This record gives sequence, structure tokens and C-alpha cells, in this order.
Amino acid sequence: MEKLSFKIATLHRGRYILLMMLFVLILVYIVSRLPLSEVVKIMGSLFSLPVVLFIAVKCSKKHSVWTIHNGELTMENSSSSQTISLDTIDYVRNLRRSGGNLIIIKLKTGSHIRFWRNKLFESEDDLKSLCQTLKDNEIEYYDM
Repeated sequence: MEKLSFKIATLHRGRYILLMMLFVLILVYIVSRLPLSEVVKIMGSLFSLPVVLFIAVKCSKKHSVWTIHNGELTMENSSSSQTISLDTIDYVRNLRRSGGNLIIIKLKTGSHIRFWRNKLFESEDDLKSLCQTLKDNEIEYYDM
């Protein structure tokens, strides 16, 4: 079997949420100290939220490469690598969320592996090709 590689834009969800909350708190603190009217403060905060979102996403992204070779699925990113035999995968569930997808791999042992796919401020990745390859390997795939 040939080696198939797919680039997926994943996100460290915990770091993203933490940075988002931290940046919003800092933004609110700074705006509350400015000698402006309340309406201007609220509007300034609201128009600054996309910048906060952009910074949090850029600081939390973890591009990963998923490879299928010799009956194994290998998921590699900058900090870790994980290999799963395709025979041990019960099903793959793709849950669409705003800003990305939650990809859940259910193993026959009962455990789950979760990955957050990021679509914010990213170009198109290889998720569709990966899903089709999993289907071709007779792995149940649910797109929800």
C-alpha cells in the first residue's frame, strides 16, 4: 500500500480558550481605565474582539500531518506523534463546530482520541481527502 499523507490544521483547544479569556480580560481592563464614555468603551471592545480572536488562534495552532501506511494511521504534530492500527478503529466521527471540527476517533477498546480542526484564518486543508481514504479503508465515518 502506498503512503498517503494529509495536512490538517489542528488547534490546541485548551491553549486557545485560555488565551482568548486572558486577552479579553486584558482588553476589558485596559478599556475600563480609559477616560472615555461608556458607549465608546463598549464599541471599542466589540471592534477589538476579532483581533483578540486572531491572536488566540495564531498562538494556538498546531499543524499536523496524518499518514496512512501499511494499515496504520499516524498523526504527527510539532509536539507529539501517535500511531493507531486501522484495525483498532471502530469509527470516526466528524462533528462540525463554528470555526472548525471536532474529530473523534473511537477505538474498539472503548477509548476515544479527539482532535480540534481549525478553519479560522487558515487555507483549505486535506480533511476531505482523509475522510474519503478512511471510507475506502472500510472504516465507518460519520459526518455530523
